[in-house]
Amino acid sequence: MIDKQTFLNQFKEQYIGETSSLTLESEFRKIDSWDSLTGMSILVMIKDEYDIDMSADALKACITIGDVYDFVEKNVADA
Repeated sequence: MIDKQTFLNQFKEQYIGETSSLTLESEFRKIDSWDSLTGMSILVMIKDEYDIDMSADALKACITIGDVYDFVEKNVADA
């Protein structure tokens, strides 16, 4: 099982600027510093930290940070 707070902290590190108010319920594309480069950084973080190849389409299907966490958690469990 992946620690939710650890995942959230790793997710926050992919953004430039203030992220202290982010929670698992936050819609990550609505964050001011969101751009395609941030999306790529998130995918690389997931690969590096959890050895999961999350596709760009899978990331597009996620709305909240919690949705991304759920994807990673499910795929870690399946590995």
